[in-house]
Amino acid sequence: MSGQDVSPNSPPTFWKRARTTIVAHPVLAVLVAAGLASAAIALTYTTTSTVTTGVTPVPVQFVAGDDSGPSTLTDYVSAYTISTNKTYITATVNGVPEASLAVGSFTKLQNVDDASHSVTLSTTQVVNSYVAQYELAIYNSADALQDTLNMTVASPSASITIPAGETFYATLTLRLGSGAGIDNVALTNAVTLSVS
Repeated sequence: MSGQDVSPNSPPTFWKRARTTIVAHPVLAVLVAAGLASAAIALTYTTTSTVTTGVTPVPVQFVAGDDSGPSTLTDYVSAYTISTNKTYITATVNGVPEASLAVGSFTKLQNVDDASHSVTLSTTQVVNSYVAQYELAIYNSADALQDTLNMTVASPSASITIPAGETFYATLTLRLGSGAGIDNVALTNAVTLSVS
């Protein structure tokens, strides 16, 4: 049989022997088949875990004042917004010519944390020759003055410490000097708070 592989391990001879073994020993054939199948299949298990994400709110937040806010607009405070993260307010205040405007509770600062925090309020300087006074005076819950944010000076800022769970409030004063008219002094400022 020249040209033909007749060694014991050639494919035709191998399958003849395998068939003879399977017929003679069926249990051995099942074990061999199971071994071949298990070698061809591999299962890999991965560890799963849950990740929860979110935004942690700032511990001290702006809240609308009792006398002013987005839902209590007047001719004097004609625009008022609190940012979504409650770290700044933007308001438009319209003064009264040659008079003082006082808003008793313009905004509040609420510490929603269980620890006290130092807070700095800041804004841009108001440069207007008709503005004689423009400030936020910050009071604690016992009505004691804590600091004043004078918005007519360079780099206006005020720093306070708010105890855990306390709410402070700020009054607003705008005094216009001589020559101010009804249409030439509408002040729009953003007051930002930073917490440490």
